[in-house]
Amino acid sequence: MIASAYPEANRLAYRIRTAITGESTGLETAKLAWQQAEAVDRANAALKQAAQLLAEGTLLDCLLLENRHPKLLETARSLDHLMVEAWKQRCETYAWRLTAPVDTDTVSKIQTAIDEQGDLKDWLFKQYRTAVRSKKESGRAYQIIELIADRFPEDANAREEVAAKRAQMVEQAAAEVKDATEQLIPAETPQAVAHRYMALGLPLSDSHDSTLASTLAEAAAEHLKALAEKASAVVDKAKDLEESGNWQEVERAYLACDYTLAIHEARGELSPDLRDAFEQVATRLSRIRAKYESSISIRLAIAEIRNGKENKGKPVPIANRVAKLKSLESQALKTGSQIPGDLQEEIKAAYAFARRKRVPLYGGAAAALVIFAGASFFYLQQKEQEEAAAAQQAEALAALQATEQSSNTAQVREALESWESQIAIAEPNSSLANQASILREWLELQASLEDEYSKDVADLQKLASSPDSLENAPAIEVLAKDLREARGDLAPDLGKEEDAKLAALLADYQKRQAAALEQDRRELARVERELRIAANNATQAKSRSEFERLQGAAESRVQTLNALLQEDFAADRRSQLAPFLKSVTQQLSAIETKWAALDNAWLQLAQTKELKPYLAQLERIHSFDILPAEQKAALSQTLRLKDAFANLKSSQSIFSSAEAAAAFPGNESYLDTNVELSAEERAYLTRLQDLDSFANIYQSTVQYFEGDADPQSEYRIYLVEPISKSDSEQTDSSVTFTFSVRGFDEFGNPEPAPRQIQFISRADGSFWGFFYKPSTLSPESEYYQRSISNTLTHLLGGANRLAILDQLADLEKQTDLSPAFRVYWQQQFVNFTQLHPWKWGLALSPTLKKHAAQLEKLPRSEENERLWLSIIEQTVPSPDISILAKKELGELPRKEITALSKLYQNAANGQYLLAGYVLADGKVDLLQGTDSNAALWSVNALTGSIDRIQPDQKLTPYAPVLVYALAGGDTPQKQLEKAAFASGLKLREAPYAQLLPALYR
Repeated sequence: MIASAYPEANRLAYRIRTAITGESTGLETAKLAWQQAEAVDRANAALKQAAQLLAEGTLLDCLLLENRHPKLLETARSLDHLMVEAWKQRCETYAWRLTAPVDTDTVSKIQTAIDEQGDLKDWLFKQYRTAVRSKKESGRAYQIIELIADRFPEDANAREEVAAKRAQMVEQAAAEVKDATEQLIPAETPQAVAHRYMALGLPLSDSHDSTLASTLAEAAAEHLKALAEKASAVVDKAKDLEESGNWQEVERAYLACDYTLAIHEARGELSPDLRDAFEQVATRLSRIRAKYESSISIRLAIAEIRNGKENKGKPVPIANRVAKLKSLESQALKTGSQIPGDLQEEIKAAYAFARRKRVPLYGGAAAALVIFAGASFFYLQQKEQEEAAAAQQAEALAALQATEQSSNTAQVREALESWESQIAIAEPNSSLANQASILREWLELQASLEDEYSKDVADLQKLASSPDSLENAPAIEVLAKDLREARGDLAPDLGKEEDAKLAALLADYQKRQAAALEQDRRELARVERELRIAANNATQAKSRSEFERLQGAAESRVQTLNALLQEDFAADRRSQLAPFLKSVTQQLSAIETKWAALDNAWLQLAQTKELKPYLAQLERIHSFDILPAEQKAALSQTLRLKDAFANLKSSQSIFSSAEAAAAFPGNESYLDTNVELSAEERAYLTRLQDLDSFANIYQSTVQYFEGDADPQSEYRIYLVEPISKSDSEQTDSSVTFTFSVRGFDEFGNPEPAPRQIQFISRADGSFWGFFYKPSTLSPESEYYQRSISNTLTHLLGGANRLAILDQLADLEKQTDLSPAFRVYWQQQFVNFTQLHPWKWGLALSPTLKKHAAQLEKLPRSEENERLWLSIIEQTVPSPDISILAKKELGELPRKEITALSKLYQNAANGQYLLAGYVLADGKVDLLQGTDSNAALWSVNALTGSIDRIQPDQKLTPYAPVLVYALAGGDTPQKQLEKAAFASGLKLREAPYAQLLPALYR
């Protein structure tokens, strides 16, 4: 796992300065030395790598490394503080870990390279755009934009880009971890993938992906297991820990493990038993080091007594040095440490040296003179004087001893002055002389302590009155504590002015500290209140931009609140606000994920090419609870028509009439389909079957003679029944035949009875009368039975749509048939197609329509089915009928029906396809390749229905835009061109243009 709790360089420098000022020792200070050494080694390693990158000409990689450290240059400068040499000396003295020098030369080189780059921001943005364009450098692009945002925090666009890129990278990491998990033999393990992304500083733990979460949990568990094993190894190594043994090796192992646990914040994750055992190791090591360092401190104090000591350029009085040695000796005894015998001897020798140091060189001569004078006086004075002197010295000794108990310098000084005469004559090393010497030394010590006390108060005043006094609170508290301890060693009657000054100083400082504390608490409450408001507003944001603005406000307050909670004044609020901060962070992350998912859903919607997935994507977007109300309302209006979109082809026919739509069902060929007759059509055709007026009509050729051998006229007549001829009657001059003839009258009705018509053949070779050739079945009846009846039967059985057209074309060819017969059947078949014009192609043929109109113009009498049998029509055909009979339709109707039916069939076989969608502003955005001139359909915002788009029509935002795609793949214009070329018809012109489906117009 990636370590994230490295101690701050500024904090380390401050702690070192405090440790040097307060002469701190012990295991905690040894930990501080270890942390400083690790921080410098880590910084130097990064500086070395940065220097190598810089030497290779890659300033960008150098900057990325510098930003990832974090802030490598700033960290290096903070670690290279003014007390480095003093700290090194203390580390060497107390056997703490030594710190290597900071590589300041590399710091200067990197800073120079950055300064020489010029406009760093513009250059970094160019590098970022280059990395973004490369799909393989997404991680590098994220590092660059993060570097820009860190170096230029005022750039809101950079911060937004970082947030978006971070979310994208987290999703990418989750996808790669999932792929690695699902692969049988992955190129990279899921944990390695997660570690690679975590090295970029990505908050993978914020992802809601279950696979990624489980992978991180497994990695964390394995890492914690390794740390626990390391801690357990330290505990095992310390089982035989002894003061006389190699305890420093155990201490180094402990400090290394403790540092590792600290930077990974894993101490609390250890099992309770292991954690207690680890703390016991720390306790034992602390005792051993305290004893070890106590001996070193005592020897240093002894050396100061013998060699002298300077503080701020001035020699420290020997009394202060002796007092320090006594204090160290007392501390060692209080902690239960046994001072070695050799060290005790050194301490005694130091005290003796100090006493000798306080007596001037001429003290011996003075003492000798005093002794000599005393001896002379003893021998000269009487015994009474000796006794009186002894009594006075005893009184002086008692007075001095009583004054010593008062601890009052004025009284001691007064007593010494009062008994100066007795002290002067006292024997050396006498009780009185020794007592006076002790009191004088005590007065010197008190004077020195008073000076030191006064200086320390002045130093405290300077520190407490500085602008950053509140930031120096730990140092001020340590100095105030030292002053209180020093005041205990100072006589009560001394330093009263400093006491008042100190009391006023501390009262003022505490007042300012309380005011600052109250201000900090108000600031904490304000930030907390603003965070709650920002977080609540972020959950109710109506757009992504509004959410990101509120999210930024909330996150900045989260950072501010976290920073405030790290301060000592907020210690009681940390546990209270920690769940709230976590909840806000998770809530913002969840909403951010929703917005990202919503943006991705909109993006997928824009990339959708088919109607059904488009509507499904609209439903997914509609389900987002963060979707703004106006967008949700627009989507609801479209989704209500989901079934209507699915059935649009059946509900909104592309044809102008229902009959046309029924004639062209989808996926069926118009020309090849056998037609199913309606009851009306079936009755119509049944009526035309087995008509006697057509089925059994006979004919005969009549020749008319008027005395010539050749007939004067010859014509054909229709007969009800075959002609019969009587036997001939011969006379001398002629032969007579009688024909029995039953024909039709002028109305085409059968004559009531056969007529007897004679034919005379005279002997002179002349012929008189009407001669009837043998009768036969009329060609009309034969045609009726052979063709028309078959067509009727075929139609009743289910014929194709062109069967009638075939029959009409065949009738045109029968020029030997009666015109009235041919016209009559043309009328019948055309009238039949008029029952359902779309079913039989009449609606698709202008030529056939025109012919039908001409047939309708015939007089009603000429529609009689027996007109063709009329004796008048036989001899003198009607002009109108003759003209229509001679009119040839040819193949034109077939071409017309074939060409137009294919266009209609392509339209019928087409379907509604997604052509684009309506934008938020109501404008249409068409997919690439869609003809902008094509007919389009969408949701009418006013009616709420699916309508064909008209100019200036208001459309529902986000509704799909549909186009009707014809079968065959070509555009309507292209298909029309092909049909016109194939048929030879000018389909774009009248009368065909009006018959085209609407899509082709």
